[in-house]
Amino acid sequence: MNIQDQPFEEVLRLYEKAIKKQFVSLRLYKDFDEFYQVGCIALWDAYQQFNPDKGKFSTYAISFIRGRMLTHLTKETTYNERHAFTEEETIELVPSKGGPIPLEYELLEAYLWNLTEKEKTWVYEAIVLQKKPSEIQLTFGTSRNSVHQLKKNALRKMRDNALSLKKV
Repeated sequence: MNIQDQPFEEVLRLYEKAIKKQFVSLRLYKDFDEFYQVGCIALWDAYQQFNPDKGKFSTYAISFIRGRMLTHLTKETTYNERHAFTEEETIELVPSKGGPIPLEYELLEAYLWNLTEKEKTWVYEAIVLQKKPSEIQLTFGTSRNSVHQLKKNALRKMRDNALSLKKV
């Protein structure tokens, strides 16, 4: 009986242990769900591409699964090596909780040119200081609806400003 005559769900059930065995074989110790998904997709691709004239499906499927997992592992390792932060860099990138974040606020200023002072204050409080609406409400001494309306107007104007900057 040809493997492709069986529904894929049955094939997946039959080869689930083979996928999980690759975890041990490749010494994977984290991201099990991610690698399981890679293995399932590889099994699906092997199921779709298998040619019965070229050998046994089990050999083909296991090598296909292993190859995909190795490729994914290599990509993950490369990414992690290129995007790893040293302790010093991490400290520089984490904003302080106490004060404004100069670079972020400087970047935002390009989008604030036609906002009212209250809207600019909302942007500063909500985006830069990351305050909750209830905290901003206390700053303005207004209702929650007023804060929501400020947010709505400020974001609309900032979006319009972004579009006008894009056209330039």
